[in-house]
Amino acid sequence: MPFQPPSQTAARPLSQAAADAFAAALGADAVLTSPDSVDEFRDPFSHPAWTDHAASAVVMPATAEEVQAVVRIAGEHRIALWTFSQGRNNAYGGPAPRVPGSVQVSLRRMNRVLEVNEELAYAVVEPGVRFFDLYDHLRAQGHRVWSSAPDLGWGSVIGNALDHGVGYTVDGDHAARLCGLEVVLPDGSLLRTGMGAMSGNRSWHAYPRGFGPTADGLFKQSGLGIVTRAGIWLMPEPECYLSGGVQVPRKEDLPALVDAIRPLLLDRTIQNQPAIGHPLFVAAVMDGSPTRAEVYDGPGPVPEEAVLRLARHMDIGRWNTRFALYGTEGIVDARFARVRQALSVIPGARVVGEKFAGHAVHDTARDQNAQVQAGIPSLDLMRALSWYSGEGGGHLDFSTVSPLRGADVVRAHALLDDRLAGSGLDYDPAMILGQRHIINVAQLYFDPADEKQTGDAYRLYPELVRTLAGAGYGVYRTHVDFMDVVADQYGWGDHALRRFNERLKDALDPHGVLAPGKQGVWPAGLRHLRDVSPSR
Repeated sequence: MPFQPPSQTAARPLSQAAADAFAAALGADAVLTSPDSVDEFRDPFSHPAWTDHAASAVVMPATAEEVQAVVRIAGEHRIALWTFSQGRNNAYGGPAPRVPGSVQVSLRRMNRVLEVNEELAYAVVEPGVRFFDLYDHLRAQGHRVWSSAPDLGWGSVIGNALDHGVGYTVDGDHAARLCGLEVVLPDGSLLRTGMGAMSGNRSWHAYPRGFGPTADGLFKQSGLGIVTRAGIWLMPEPECYLSGGVQVPRKEDLPALVDAIRPLLLDRTIQNQPAIGHPLFVAAVMDGSPTRAEVYDGPGPVPEEAVLRLARHMDIGRWNTRFALYGTEGIVDARFARVRQALSVIPGARVVGEKFAGHAVHDTARDQNAQVQAGIPSLDLMRALSWYSGEGGGHLDFSTVSPLRGADVVRAHALLDDRLAGSGLDYDPAMILGQRHIINVAQLYFDPADEKQTGDAYRLYPELVRTLAGAGYGVYRTHVDFMDVVADQYGWGDHALRRFNERLKDALDPHGVLAPGKQGVWPAGLRHLRDVSPSR
Protein backbone atom coordinates (compact mmCIF):
# COMPACT_ATOMS: atom_id res chain seq x y z
CA MET A 1 0.00 0.00 0.00
CA PRO A 2 1.45 3.45 -0.85
CA PHE A 3 2.13 5.94 1.92
CA GLN A 4 -0.91 7.65 3.38
CA PRO A 5 -0.35 10.25 6.08
CA PRO A 6 -2.27 9.91 9.33
CA SER A 7 -5.71 11.49 9.23
CA GLN A 8 -5.24 13.22 12.58
CA THR A 9 -2.83 15.97 11.53
CA ALA A 10 -5.14 18.75 12.67
CA ALA A 11 -6.92 19.09 15.98
CA ARG A 12 -10.24 17.53 15.03
CA PRO A 13 -12.33 14.84 16.72
CA LEU A 14 -11.50 11.18 16.42
CA SER A 15 -13.74 9.40 13.91
CA GLN A 16 -16.53 7.34 15.40
CA ALA A 17 -15.29 4.22 13.62
CA ALA A 18 -11.84 4.55 15.17
CA ALA A 19 -13.29 5.34 18.61
CA ASP A 20 -15.47 2.25 18.39
CA ALA A 21 -12.50 0.10 17.39
CA PHE A 22 -10.42 1.34 20.32
CA ALA A 23 -13.33 0.79 22.73
CA ALA A 24 -13.84 -2.76 21.44
CA ALA A 25 -10.17 -3.55 22.01
CA LEU A 26 -9.68 -1.80 25.37
CA GLY A 27 -13.09 -1.26 26.89
CA ALA A 28 -15.05 2.00 26.79
CA ASP A 29 -13.56 3.23 30.07
CA ALA A 30 -10.07 3.14 28.53
CA VAL A 31 -10.93 5.51 25.67
CA LEU A 32 -11.33 9.21 26.46
CA THR A 33 -12.79 11.48 23.79
CA SER A 34 -14.60 14.29 25.57
CA PRO A 35 -12.73 17.63 25.40
CA ASP A 36 -12.64 17.98 29.18
CA SER A 37 -11.14 14.53 29.76
CA VAL A 38 -8.60 14.89 26.95
CA ASP A 39 -7.64 18.35 28.22
CA GLU A 40 -6.36 16.72 31.42
CA PHE A 41 -3.43 15.44 29.30
CA ARG A 42 -2.35 18.74 27.74
CA ASP A 43 0.97 20.52 28.27
CA PRO A 44 0.38 21.94 31.78
CA PHE A 45 2.78 24.85 31.27
CA SER A 46 1.44 26.15 27.96
CA HIS A 47 -0.93 29.10 27.94
CA PRO A 48 -4.55 27.89 28.32
CA ALA A 49 -5.58 29.41 24.96
CA TRP A 50 -2.91 27.54 22.99
CA THR A 51 -4.22 24.45 21.19
CA ASP A 52 -1.42 23.61 18.76
CA HIS A 53 -0.61 20.42 20.71
CA ALA A 54 -4.20 19.41 21.43
CA ALA A 55 -4.97 15.71 21.11
CA SER A 56 -8.18 14.17 19.76
CA ALA A 57 -8.42 11.32 22.27
CA VAL A 58 -6.57 9.36 24.94
CA VAL A 59 -6.40 5.56 25.01
CA MET A 60 -5.18 3.63 28.04
CA PRO A 61 -4.03 0.06 27.32
CA ALA A 62 -3.24 -2.19 30.28
CA THR A 63 -1.20 -4.97 28.60
CA ALA A 64 1.29 -5.40 25.80
CA GLU A 65 -1.43 -7.17 23.81
CA GLU A 66 -3.67 -4.12 24.14
CA VAL A 67 -0.82 -1.87 23.00
CA GLN A 68 -0.48 -4.09 19.94
CA ALA A 69 -4.19 -3.71 19.27
CA VAL A 70 -3.98 0.09 19.59
CA VAL A 71 -1.11 0.26 17.11
CA ARG A 72 -2.88 -1.97 14.59
CA ILE A 73 -6.09 0.06 14.81
CA ALA A 74 -4.11 3.27 14.34
CA GLY A 75 -2.49 1.79 11.26
CA GLU A 76 -5.83 0.77 9.79
CA HIS A 77 -7.35 4.22 10.37
CA ARG A 78 -4.17 6.20 9.62
CA ILE A 79 -4.15 7.80 13.06
CA ALA A 80 -1.04 9.39 14.57
CA LEU A 81 -0.26 8.08 18.06
CA TRP A 82 1.74 9.86 20.76
CA THR A 83 2.83 7.61 23.61
CA PHE A 84 3.74 8.57 27.16
CA SER A 85 4.52 6.42 30.18
CA GLN A 86 3.49 8.85 32.93
CA GLY A 87 3.65 12.15 31.02
CA ARG A 88 4.99 14.08 34.02
CA ASN A 89 8.02 15.70 32.39
CA ASN A 90 6.25 19.01 32.33
CA ALA A 91 9.24 21.22 31.51
CA TYR A 92 9.45 19.39 28.17
CA GLY A 93 5.73 19.45 27.36
CA GLY A 94 4.37 16.71 29.61
CA PRO A 95 2.20 14.26 27.62
CA ALA A 96 1.36 16.73 24.81
CA PRO A 97 1.79 15.37 21.26
CA ARG A 98 3.95 16.95 18.58
CA VAL A 99 1.15 16.71 15.98
CA PRO A 100 -2.24 18.20 16.88
CA GLY A 101 -5.11 15.75 16.68
CA SER A 102 -2.94 12.77 17.62
CA VAL A 103 -4.35 10.05 19.84
CA GLN A 104 -2.39 9.94 23.07
CA VAL A 105 -1.45 6.49 24.34
CA SER A 106 -1.20 6.57 28.13
CA LEU A 107 0.73 3.66 29.63
CA ARG A 108 -0.14 4.56 33.23
CA ARG A 109 -2.26 1.41 33.63
CA MET A 110 0.77 -0.74 32.83
CA ASN A 111 2.13 -0.28 36.34
CA ARG A 112 3.42 -3.67 37.47
CA VAL A 113 6.82 -4.52 38.92
CA LEU A 114 7.20 -7.88 37.21
CA GLU A 115 10.38 -9.12 38.86
CA VAL A 116 13.09 -8.14 41.33
CA ASN A 117 16.29 -10.16 41.20
CA GLU A 118 18.22 -9.18 44.30
CA GLU A 119 21.08 -11.57 43.58
CA LEU A 120 21.87 -9.88 40.25
CA ALA A 121 20.51 -6.45 41.30
CA TYR A 122 17.92 -5.77 38.63
CA ALA A 123 14.18 -5.29 38.31
CA VAL A 124 11.78 -5.79 35.42
CA VAL A 125 9.04 -3.18 35.19
CA GLU A 126 6.25 -1.95 32.96
CA PRO A 127 6.29 1.64 31.65
CA GLY A 128 3.63 2.92 34.05
CA VAL A 129 5.79 2.14 37.10
CA ARG A 130 6.83 5.40 38.75
CA PHE A 131 9.99 5.92 40.77
CA PHE A 132 7.73 6.07 43.83
CA ASP A 133 6.20 2.70 42.89
CA LEU A 134 9.50 0.89 42.42
CA TYR A 135 10.94 2.35 45.61
CA ASP A 136 7.85 1.38 47.62
CA HIS A 137 7.89 -2.12 46.16
CA LEU A 138 11.53 -2.68 47.08
CA ARG A 139 10.91 -1.43 50.61
CA ALA A 140 7.70 -3.40 51.13
CA GLN A 141 9.36 -6.63 50.02
CA GLY A 142 12.47 -6.03 52.12
CA HIS A 143 14.86 -6.06 49.15
CA ARG A 144 18.37 -4.84 49.94
CA VAL A 145 18.84 -3.05 46.63
CA TRP A 146 18.38 0.62 45.75
CA SER A 147 16.73 2.10 42.70
CA SER A 148 17.90 5.42 41.27
CA ALA A 149 15.57 8.44 41.05
CA PRO A 150 15.64 11.92 39.54
CA ASP A 151 14.81 14.97 41.61
CA LEU A 152 11.07 14.53 41.00
CA GLY A 153 9.89 10.99 41.67
CA TRP A 154 6.48 10.98 39.97
CA GLY A 155 7.80 10.07 36.53
CA SER A 156 8.13 6.68 34.86
CA VAL A 157 11.24 4.58 35.47
CA ILE A 158 11.20 3.42 31.84
CA GLY A 159 10.04 6.71 30.33
CA ASN A 160 12.77 8.69 32.07
CA ALA A 161 15.45 6.25 30.92
CA LEU A 162 14.19 6.25 27.33
CA ASP A 163 14.41 10.06 27.30
CA HIS A 164 18.02 9.96 28.60
CA GLY A 165 17.04 11.11 32.10
CA VAL A 166 19.39 10.99 35.05
CA GLY A 167 19.36 10.18 38.75
CA TYR A 168 21.87 10.44 41.54
CA THR A 169 23.01 7.02 42.76
CA VAL A 170 25.80 5.01 41.11
CA ASP A 171 23.14 3.99 38.57
CA GLY A 172 22.23 7.58 37.75
CA ASP A 173 22.80 7.25 34.00
CA HIS A 174 19.34 5.76 33.57
CA ALA A 175 19.53 5.12 29.84
CA ALA A 176 22.72 3.08 30.35
CA ARG A 177 21.05 0.97 33.06
CA LEU A 178 18.27 -0.33 30.83
CA CYS A 179 18.92 -3.96 29.97
CA GLY A 180 16.56 -5.91 27.74
CA LEU A 181 13.46 -4.32 26.20
CA GLU A 182 10.11 -5.59 25.00
CA VAL A 183 8.80 -3.34 22.22
CA VAL A 184 5.66 -3.07 20.11
CA LEU A 185 6.72 -2.10 16.58
CA PRO A 186 4.74 0.18 14.22
CA ASP A 187 3.07 -2.81 12.53
CA GLY A 188 1.82 -4.11 15.89
CA SER A 189 4.32 -6.95 16.15
CA LEU A 190 6.34 -7.60 19.30
CA LEU A 191 10.14 -7.50 19.60
CA ARG A 192 12.45 -8.48 22.42
CA THR A 193 15.96 -7.03 22.29
CA GLY A 194 19.34 -8.46 23.29
CA MET A 195 19.33 -11.88 24.90
CA GLY A 196 15.53 -11.71 25.00
CA ALA A 197 15.50 -12.64 21.32
CA MET A 198 16.23 -16.22 22.45
CA SER A 199 13.21 -17.90 24.02
CA GLY A 200 13.90 -18.79 27.64
CA ASN A 201 17.25 -17.00 27.76
CA ARG A 202 18.34 -16.64 31.39
CA SER A 203 20.56 -13.55 30.87
CA TRP A 204 18.07 -11.18 29.21
CA HIS A 205 18.28 -8.55 31.95
CA ALA A 206 21.84 -9.34 33.06
CA TYR A 207 23.70 -8.78 29.76
CA PRO A 208 22.88 -5.66 27.71
CA ARG A 209 23.70 -6.99 24.24
CA GLY A 210 22.90 -10.09 22.21
CA PHE A 211 23.93 -11.55 18.87
CA GLY A 212 24.22 -9.20 15.92
CA PRO A 213 23.41 -5.47 15.83
CA THR A 214 22.16 -4.04 19.11
CA ALA A 215 18.72 -2.49 18.60
CA ASP A 216 18.00 -1.09 22.08
CA GLY A 217 19.23 2.42 21.33
CA LEU A 218 16.78 2.75 18.45
CA PHE A 219 13.92 2.97 20.95
CA LYS A 220 15.37 5.77 23.11
CA GLN A 221 14.05 9.26 22.29
CA SER A 222 12.37 7.47 19.42
CA GLY A 223 9.14 6.99 17.51
CA LEU A 224 10.10 3.55 16.23
CA GLY A 225 8.32 1.49 18.89
CA ILE A 226 6.47 1.45 22.20
CA VAL A 227 8.41 -0.15 25.05
CA THR A 228 6.10 -2.34 27.15
CA ARG A 229 8.61 -3.74 29.63
CA ALA A 230 12.29 -3.35 30.44
CA GLY A 231 15.00 -4.56 32.76
CA ILE A 232 16.57 -1.86 34.92
CA TRP A 233 19.77 -2.36 36.90
CA LEU A 234 19.72 -1.59 40.61
CA MET A 235 22.38 -0.85 43.21
CA PRO A 236 23.20 -3.29 46.04
CA GLU A 237 22.55 -1.63 49.39
CA PRO A 238 25.91 -0.33 50.70
CA GLU A 239 27.14 -0.78 54.23
CA CYS A 240 27.78 2.95 54.48
CA TYR A 241 26.55 5.95 52.51
CA LEU A 242 27.79 9.53 52.76
CA SER A 243 25.76 12.46 51.41
CA GLY A 244 28.29 15.20 50.78
CA GLY A 245 28.30 18.87 49.89
CA VAL A 246 30.75 21.45 48.61
CA GLN A 247 30.15 25.20 48.90
CA VAL A 248 32.34 27.80 47.24
CA PRO A 249 31.92 31.53 47.95
CA ARG A 250 32.42 33.29 44.60
CA LYS A 251 30.79 33.11 41.17
CA GLU A 252 34.24 32.94 39.59
CA ASP A 253 35.01 29.77 41.60
CA LEU A 254 32.88 27.68 39.21
CA PRO A 255 35.64 26.61 36.76
CA ALA A 256 37.99 25.63 39.60
CA LEU A 257 35.16 23.67 41.25
CA VAL A 258 34.41 21.74 38.06
CA ASP A 259 38.09 21.06 37.36
CA ALA A 260 38.68 19.86 40.93
CA ILE A 261 35.77 17.43 40.81
CA ARG A 262 36.62 15.97 37.38
CA PRO A 263 39.56 13.76 38.53
CA LEU A 264 37.42 12.49 41.41
CA LEU A 265 34.81 11.32 38.90
CA LEU A 266 37.29 9.83 36.46
CA ASP A 267 39.01 7.75 39.15
CA ARG A 268 35.61 6.95 40.72
CA THR A 269 36.37 8.47 44.10
CA ILE A 270 32.96 10.10 43.65
CA GLN A 271 30.68 7.35 42.39
CA ASN A 272 27.43 9.09 41.56
CA GLN A 273 26.49 12.06 39.38
CA PRO A 274 27.05 15.21 41.44
CA ALA A 275 24.90 18.30 40.92
CA ILE A 276 25.84 21.96 41.26
CA GLY A 277 23.08 24.38 42.23
CA HIS A 278 22.46 28.12 42.37
CA PRO A 279 21.54 30.00 45.58
CA LEU A 280 18.21 31.02 44.08
CA PHE A 281 17.19 27.42 43.60
CA VAL A 282 18.31 26.52 47.12
CA ALA A 283 16.13 29.32 48.45
CA ALA A 284 13.23 28.25 46.25
CA VAL A 285 13.04 24.77 47.77
CA MET A 286 14.08 25.35 51.40
CA ASP A 287 11.61 26.04 54.21
CA GLY A 288 12.03 29.43 55.85
CA SER A 289 13.93 31.01 52.95
CA PRO A 290 13.33 34.60 51.86
CA THR A 291 10.64 35.01 49.21
CA ARG A 292 11.47 35.95 45.64
CA ALA A 293 10.22 39.50 46.30
CA GLU A 294 12.40 39.74 49.40
CA VAL A 295 15.46 38.68 47.42
CA TYR A 296 14.73 41.05 44.52
CA ASP A 297 11.44 42.68 43.59
CA GLY A 298 12.30 43.48 39.97
CA PRO A 299 11.87 41.33 36.87
CA GLY A 300 14.34 38.50 36.42
CA PRO A 301 17.10 37.59 36.06
CA VAL A 302 18.04 38.41 39.65
CA PRO A 303 21.21 40.58 39.67
CA GLU A 304 24.45 39.16 41.04
CA GLU A 305 24.60 41.45 44.06
CA ALA A 306 21.20 40.18 45.21
CA VAL A 307 22.35 36.59 44.69
CA LEU A 308 25.42 37.16 46.87
CA ARG A 309 23.33 38.81 49.61
CA LEU A 310 21.03 35.78 49.58
CA ALA A 311 23.95 33.34 49.81
CA ARG A 312 25.38 35.22 52.80
CA HIS A 313 21.98 35.40 54.48
CA MET A 314 21.43 31.65 54.09
CA ASP A 315 25.05 30.79 54.89
CA ILE A 316 25.44 28.80 51.69
CA GLY A 317 27.87 28.98 48.81
CA ARG A 318 27.62 30.96 45.61
CA TRP A 319 27.75 27.49 44.07
CA ASN A 320 26.50 24.49 46.04
CA THR A 321 27.44 20.95 45.07
CA ARG A 322 26.04 17.65 46.29
CA PHE A 323 27.83 14.32 45.83
CA ALA A 324 27.68 10.84 47.31
CA LEU A 325 30.07 8.10 48.45
CA TYR A 326 29.19 4.44 49.01
CA GLY A 327 30.93 1.33 50.36
CA THR A 328 32.28 0.02 53.61
CA GLU A 329 32.77 2.71 56.25
CA GLY A 330 36.55 2.61 55.89
CA ILE A 331 36.36 3.06 52.12
CA VAL A 332 33.85 5.89 52.46
CA ASP A 333 36.08 7.66 54.99
CA ALA A 334 39.10 7.33 52.72
CA ARG A 335 37.17 8.67 49.74
CA PHE A 336 35.84 11.59 51.75
CA ALA A 337 39.37 12.53 52.82
CA ARG A 338 40.40 12.48 49.16
CA VAL A 339 37.48 14.78 48.24
CA ARG A 340 38.36 17.25 50.98
CA GLN A 341 41.98 17.32 49.89
CA ALA A 342 41.07 17.90 46.24
CA LEU A 343 38.69 20.78 47.01
CA SER A 344 41.13 22.50 49.39
CA VAL A 345 42.71 24.22 46.36
CA ILE A 346 39.71 26.59 46.25
CA PRO A 347 40.03 29.35 48.91
CA GLY A 348 37.03 29.40 51.21
CA ALA A 349 35.58 26.08 49.99
CA ARG A 350 33.58 24.14 52.58
CA VAL A 351 33.25 20.37 52.29
CA VAL A 352 30.70 18.64 54.50
CA GLY A 353 29.27 15.14 54.73
CA GLU A 354 26.70 13.12 56.64
CA LYS A 355 27.09 9.36 56.97
CA PHE A 356 24.27 6.82 57.10
CA ALA A 357 24.10 3.08 57.54
CA GLY A 358 22.83 1.77 54.23
CA HIS A 359 19.98 -0.18 55.77
CA ALA A 360 18.83 2.78 57.90
CA VAL A 361 18.94 5.69 55.44
CA HIS A 362 15.30 5.28 54.41
CA ASP A 363 14.19 6.09 57.95
CA THR A 364 16.84 8.63 58.93
CA ALA A 365 17.56 10.85 55.89
CA ARG A 366 15.52 14.05 56.09
CA ASP A 367 17.33 16.34 53.64
CA GLN A 368 16.26 16.05 49.98
CA ASN A 369 19.87 15.84 48.80
CA ALA A 370 20.55 12.95 51.16
CA GLN A 371 17.35 11.24 50.08
CA VAL A 372 17.71 11.45 46.31
CA GLN A 373 21.34 10.26 46.38
CA ALA A 374 20.03 7.15 48.15
CA GLY A 375 17.33 6.69 45.50
CA ILE A 376 14.52 7.97 47.73
CA PRO A 377 12.01 9.82 45.51
CA SER A 378 10.17 12.99 46.48
CA LEU A 379 8.40 16.01 44.99
CA ASP A 380 10.14 18.58 47.18
CA LEU A 381 11.61 20.50 44.27
CA MET A 382 8.14 21.39 42.96
CA ARG A 383 8.25 24.24 45.48
CA ALA A 384 10.50 26.18 43.12
CA LEU A 385 7.67 26.89 40.67
CA SER A 386 5.56 28.85 43.13
CA TRP A 387 8.65 30.62 44.58
CA TYR A 388 9.55 32.00 41.16
CA SER A 389 6.19 32.45 39.45
CA GLY A 390 3.49 32.21 42.10
CA GLU A 391 0.87 29.49 42.36
CA GLY A 392 0.46 27.71 39.05
CA GLY A 393 3.95 28.67 37.89
CA GLY A 394 5.62 26.90 34.98
CA HIS A 395 9.04 26.52 33.41
CA LEU A 396 10.95 25.29 30.39
CA ASP A 397 14.18 23.36 30.83
CA PHE A 398 16.92 24.34 28.40
CA SER A 399 19.35 21.44 28.65
CA THR A 400 22.72 21.39 26.88
CA VAL A 401 25.78 19.15 27.18
CA SER A 402 29.37 20.33 27.37
CA PRO A 403 32.70 18.68 28.21
CA LEU A 404 33.48 18.42 31.91
CA ARG A 405 35.89 21.34 31.86
CA GLY A 406 35.57 24.54 33.82
CA ALA A 407 36.31 26.71 30.81
CA ASP A 408 33.48 25.13 28.81
CA VAL A 409 30.99 25.53 31.64
CA VAL A 410 31.86 29.20 32.07
CA ARG A 411 31.60 29.81 28.33
CA ALA A 412 28.16 28.20 28.14
CA HIS A 413 26.94 30.18 31.15
CA ALA A 414 28.26 33.44 29.73
CA LEU A 415 26.27 32.86 26.56
CA LEU A 416 23.13 32.17 28.58
CA ASP A 417 23.66 35.24 30.76
CA ASP A 418 24.10 37.41 27.69
CA ARG A 419 20.96 36.12 25.94
CA LEU A 420 18.81 36.23 29.07
CA ALA A 421 19.86 39.69 30.24
CA GLY A 422 16.90 42.00 29.88
CA SER A 423 14.54 39.15 29.03
CA GLY A 424 12.43 39.74 32.12
CA LEU A 425 12.50 36.00 32.78
CA ASP A 426 13.73 34.36 35.94
CA TYR A 427 16.14 31.50 35.43
CA ASP A 428 18.66 29.54 37.39
CA PRO A 429 21.40 27.27 36.08
CA ALA A 430 21.78 23.76 37.45
CA MET A 431 24.55 21.36 36.46
CA ILE A 432 24.65 17.55 36.54
CA LEU A 433 28.13 16.08 36.25
CA GLY A 434 28.98 12.86 34.46
CA GLN A 435 32.46 11.38 34.31
CA ARG A 436 33.42 13.31 31.18
CA HIS A 437 30.52 15.66 30.48
CA ILE A 438 28.27 18.12 32.23
CA ILE A 439 24.58 18.69 31.60
CA ASN A 440 23.70 22.37 31.95
CA VAL A 441 20.02 22.90 32.73
CA ALA A 442 18.81 26.49 32.55
CA GLN A 443 15.34 26.57 34.06
CA LEU A 444 13.28 29.39 32.52
CA TYR A 445 10.40 30.37 34.82
CA PHE A 446 7.12 32.05 33.88
CA ASP A 447 3.44 32.22 34.74
CA PRO A 448 1.48 30.14 32.18
CA ALA A 449 -1.61 32.31 32.81
CA ASP A 450 0.35 35.31 31.50
CA GLU A 451 0.35 34.84 27.73
CA LYS A 452 2.98 37.49 27.04
CA GLN A 453 5.40 36.16 29.64
CA THR A 454 4.85 32.58 28.51
CA GLY A 455 5.28 33.61 24.88
CA ASP A 456 8.50 35.46 25.75
CA ALA A 457 9.93 32.23 27.16
CA TYR A 458 8.87 30.21 24.13
CA ARG A 459 10.24 32.80 21.70
CA LEU A 460 13.56 32.99 23.51
CA TYR A 461 14.13 29.24 23.54
CA PRO A 462 15.00 28.76 19.82
CA GLU A 463 17.43 31.67 20.07
CA LEU A 464 19.18 29.91 22.94
CA VAL A 465 19.28 26.68 20.95
CA ARG A 466 21.05 28.33 18.02
CA THR A 467 23.38 30.43 20.16
CA LEU A 468 24.64 27.50 22.20
CA ALA A 469 24.89 25.22 19.14
CA GLY A 470 26.99 27.88 17.42
CA ALA A 471 29.47 27.58 20.29
CA GLY A 472 29.52 23.77 20.10
CA TYR A 473 26.97 22.88 22.82
CA GLY A 474 23.96 20.82 21.80
CA VAL A 475 20.57 20.40 23.49
CA TYR A 476 20.08 16.74 24.48
CA ARG A 477 16.34 16.73 25.29
CA THR A 478 13.70 19.35 24.70
CA HIS A 479 10.09 20.47 24.74
CA VAL A 480 7.86 19.25 21.88
CA ASP A 481 7.70 22.79 20.44
CA PHE A 482 11.43 22.84 19.76
CA MET A 483 12.26 19.32 18.56
CA ASP A 484 12.69 20.43 14.95
CA VAL A 485 14.92 23.42 15.71
CA VAL A 486 17.09 21.29 18.02
CA ALA A 487 17.37 18.49 15.45
CA ASP A 488 18.31 21.06 12.82
CA GLN A 489 21.48 21.93 14.75
CA TYR A 490 22.77 18.37 14.30
CA GLY A 491 23.55 19.14 10.68
CA TRP A 492 26.94 17.51 10.02
CA GLY A 493 27.15 15.86 6.60
CA ASP A 494 24.07 17.63 5.28
CA HIS A 495 22.06 16.29 8.23
CA ALA A 496 23.35 12.76 7.72
CA LEU A 497 22.01 11.59 11.09
CA ARG A 498 18.53 12.97 10.44
CA ARG A 499 18.44 11.41 6.98
CA PHE A 500 19.49 8.06 8.49
CA ASN A 501 16.75 8.31 11.11
CA GLU A 502 14.21 9.19 8.42
CA ARG A 503 15.19 6.11 6.41
CA LEU A 504 14.62 3.96 9.48
CA LYS A 505 11.29 5.69 10.09
CA ASP A 506 10.10 5.16 6.55
CA ALA A 507 11.14 1.50 6.60
CA LEU A 508 9.62 0.59 9.96
CA ASP A 509 6.70 3.04 10.10
CA PRO A 510 5.78 3.93 6.50
CA HIS A 511 2.42 5.41 7.50
CA GLY A 512 3.92 7.56 10.24
CA VAL A 513 1.70 6.14 12.96
CA LEU A 514 4.08 6.29 15.94
CA ALA A 515 5.03 9.72 17.29
CA PRO A 516 5.54 11.62 14.02
CA GLY A 517 7.93 14.51 14.55
CA LYS A 518 9.42 13.14 17.76
CA GLN A 519 12.99 14.40 18.12
CA GLY A 520 12.61 16.01 14.69
CA VAL A 521 12.16 12.71 12.83
CA TRP A 522 9.21 12.87 10.42
CA PRO A 523 7.77 10.22 8.09
CA ALA A 524 7.94 11.02 4.38
CA GLY A 525 4.32 12.14 4.10
CA LEU A 526 4.54 14.63 6.96
CA ARG A 527 7.93 16.26 6.45
CA HIS A 528 6.16 19.42 5.32
CA LEU A 529 5.22 19.88 8.99
CA ARG A 530 8.85 20.27 10.08
CA ASP A 531 9.21 23.69 11.71
CA VAL A 532 12.74 24.85 12.44
CA SER A 533 11.57 28.39 13.22
CA PRO A 534 8.77 28.00 15.78
CA SER A 535 7.08 31.25 16.73
CA ARG A 536 4.51 32.47 19.24
